[in-house]
Amino acid sequence: MKIKKVLIANRGEIALRIMRSLKKLQVHSIAVYTEAEKNDQHVKMADEAHSLGEGSLEKTWLNVHLIIEIARQSGADAIHPGYGFLSENAAFAHACEDAGIIFMGPESHVIQKMGSKTLAAKYAREAQIPLLPRLEGSPEFLIENASSLGFPVLVKAASGGGGKGMIRVDAPEMLKDAVYNASEQAKRYFADDTVYVEKYVENPRHIEVQVLADHHGNVIHLLERECTLQRNHQKVVEEAPSVTLNDKVRAGLHQSAVSLARTVGYRSAGTVEFIMDENLQFYFLEMNTRIQVEHPVTEMITGVDLIEEQIRIAEGNFLSIKQADISSNGHAIEMRLYAEDPATGFRPSAGFVKKIIFPKARGLRIDSALENAGFVHPSFDAMIAKVVFHGKTREEAISGMQQALSGIMVHGIKTNIDLLVNIADDESYKKNKISTHSIGQNLKKWSVRYFEEEPLLWTAALFIWLERFNKIPGNSSWRMIGNEKLKINNVEKNIFYHPKGDGGLNVTMDYKTGSISNISLKDHKVDFLWNNIPKTVVFNHSQRDAIFLIEGKQYHILLPDILPLPKQASNGGILKIPDLKATLFGKVLRINVSEKQKVKNGEPLLVLESMKMENTILAPVDSIISKINVKVGDQVSDGQTLIFFES
Repeated sequence: MKIKKVLIANRGEIALRIMRSLKKLQVHSIAVYTEAEKNDQHVKMADEAHSLGEGSLEKTWLNVHLIIEIARQSGADAIHPGYGFLSENAAFAHACEDAGIIFMGPESHVIQKMGSKTLAAKYAREAQIPLLPRLEGSPEFLIENASSLGFPVLVKAASGGGGKGMIRVDAPEMLKDAVYNASEQAKRYFADDTVYVEKYVENPRHIEVQVLADHHGNVIHLLERECTLQRNHQKVVEEAPSVTLNDKVRAGLHQSAVSLARTVGYRSAGTVEFIMDENLQFYFLEMNTRIQVEHPVTEMITGVDLIEEQIRIAEGNFLSIKQADISSNGHAIEMRLYAEDPATGFRPSAGFVKKIIFPKARGLRIDSALENAGFVHPSFDAMIAKVVFHGKTREEAISGMQQALSGIMVHGIKTNIDLLVNIADDESYKKNKISTHSIGQNLKKWSVRYFEEEPLLWTAALFIWLERFNKIPGNSSWRMIGNEKLKINNVEKNIFYHPKGDGGLNVTMDYKTGSISNISLKDHKVDFLWNNIPKTVVFNHSQRDAIFLIEGKQYHILLPDILPLPKQASNGGILKIPDLKATLFGKVLRINVSEKQKVKNGEPLLVLESMKMENTILAPVDSIISKINVKVGDQVSDGQTLIFFES
């Protein structure tokens, strides 16, 4: 059957990615969106778009009946689920089958088999794939018997993924709380409180194999991906092929993945994931019955368009490629740019992106739904871009990635760009001396880039600061003498400047003097001579802050704190305590206090959920709560008042 119209039950970069393949095959694309997303890129790029309305994820993106109805009314032949949302929901796939709409993924009964880690393990045993020692059963059974596996062990949710419902246990006394807490998380996130316990692997690696299977019995693999660098059990860096494996282990992994796909009757694109110990012994982890976030690295080294193959399989066609056609061409690395701050425990950072700049280079691929500027929604995953570089060798790919990262600028929200830069620069990564714990172990070192107090950086900051407050008289001559107090990356300086005869400036700080001349400002970029050496700074600013790129490093200039912590009034008068304001976009998940309650500095006040992460908001000082300005379930924005305190 020739598919003519496809509804994409997803958003963001993966929706745009699917649309590109649909356009290449001349297939009509249908987007869906919530009212908050009506100006997003996936809505603009689609051939037609329909609203999901407003409300929670359950009422919109996870509303099976609503999405099926929109597909029917729009005349869609098929639905592509992307990743996340309903992509691995067996009930959704079954609803598509009942409605006569092609689901671009495996059949619903296969999703159900692989959706439960305990059920998937049964089929892995049937396919003769190694499994880690594990225990399954009631919470009471697990608590009583898990010690037999030897500590440490891992309590894991049977459904779902992304690190939710997963807790490491190092001693018997920790078991009870871990089992019940993991079960509670699993019920909240996956509507299934089933958990199991398995042996914990020290310093593991995460390796996965991409498979394709059609309706005619053809199953092939497209090599492997190494996804070892993770934070909170979620991937940050992926590459293909893996340089960890020898030929024997690689062949075993590929054969195991194909065997499992055949055993469960798989169709479409899928990924079989493995955990590997330091002796290169691999164990089955799970199977993802959808397209993966990291699929671009496979596409880069094989030349195969995985989305296009999904479409062809859904039409009932044979795979367009055979196993003998698959070979590795070079090396590809993907780094995920997240809207989060690694230095504060990966705190999410939803909000308005005032300016985003991505470089362009041969071998570089950027998959993102942001173009120039945009809004990062708090209800969705924190990933805002996938930065992918393909080189002839791993060394060339790393070098290309370093260059690419040095040209990325994001203004308005926090990102993990410093973390990515530090990973790419670190010798342990370059030498592949890593495990799934590497980011956690090196977080303090990797989360912030080393700041060199070069006069050039402060001079560039001064220029942007002056431009920001309209203190620049133009590109002619400077007639002012002054000083500014600047703060960059939490370092503060007084900078003095005065005009020089050639229309430039002399700048002094810490008794070091430099010279700026030939200043030219255009399109978020300033060119000038620093001590007669040409320099360029790319920048953007708002009323609150400025950000700039100089020689591959990103710096942030802050205004004085808008709401500093209160100090004791020197005259003994009444001191007004600043009200508690949200510093991120999110939903109120829990409120731990009540009005008129006395609270201590550091006491938990409420919990905001943003980008699938819970963020506990603490009391800034000892005080009494005057009024709680929000309720559970409210969506709050950056700067919104949450709690009023008494004076």
